[in-house]
Amino acid sequence: DQSPARSHSRRRSKDPIRHSFGPEQFPDVDLQGSGGEAAAAGPARSTSDTDLVTSHCHSALTASASHYAIGQSPDITLTWDIKEEVDAGDWIGMYLIDEVLSENFLDYKNRGVNGSHKGQIVWKIEANSYFVEPETKICFKYYHGVSGALRATTPSVTVRNPSAPVCAQGSRRLISFSLSDFQATGLKKGMFFNPDPYLKIAIHPGKHSIFPALPHHGQEKRSGIVGNTVNPVWQRERFNFVSLPTDVLEIEVKDKFAKSRPIIKRFLGKLSMPVQRLLEKHAIGYEPQIKRNL
Repeated sequence: DQSPARSHSRRRSKDPIRHSFGPEQFPDVDLQGSGGEAAAAGPARSTSDTDLVTSHCHSALTASASHYAIGQSPDITLTWDIKEEVDAGDWIGMYLIDEVLSENFLDYKNRGVNGSHKGQIVWKIEANSYFVEPETKICFKYYHGVSGALRATTPSVTVRNPSAPVCAQGSRRLISFSLSDFQATGLKKGMFFNPDPYLKIAIHPGKHSIFPALPHHGQEKRSGIVGNTVNPVWQRERFNFVSLPTDVLEIEVKDKFAKSRPIIKRFLGKLSMPVQRLLEKHAIGYEPQIKRNL
């Protein structure tokens, strides 16, 4: 399988080998799986907005349904009709409806997207940390594997999670959890000095949360400073938080003395992840250990 990558990062090359850009080049993304099977035929489907104008001139990607209930609805059939150049490394990604960055897919498939101008694949949407609310709007996007160019986008698909709790205004369930044993490796350093790193940890409302900002949002904790190292370890520090499952945990690594050392950047790295993902790991019976690239 070929794999997509950021279109803005490609460079021209005299080498005749064609280079593909795929989701496997985004190492920090947690995937449901990239498998897909070709479908012999699909049910009646909605058409993209571009089809309302000159459909014979524009590429199109359509979905067999505009609503999908996890665990209840038939699998979605995606059908494409691409007018521009296609390639064996082409791929389709699933995205939150307002996502603009190609690398921020929820899931992707390139097996079955075989470089033909017209085709179909079947897509099964699984319950995961992106669908913790009763309804979530998504879309699918077809990308050219060689150039990274967006070829076509489906209309919005509303994904319903029947198992998600419908919270009334006064019944939001706050959870408490603690984080400890942090470490970072290979932090950036200046020309002459190693950084003196510390952690800044905060809770923020999820980007697509149905709840407004609440008093517990904006909690912020700071770790101690580990001096003169690009591989800091914070072993004996524990940080306690309360949050909703739909909140986002944000961890920043900063350099304490960057202001007095202009060569060194104060910001050394950041990662964000849904609190729900921590809960899922804890629910299957072990203390979650998270390892991510900053």
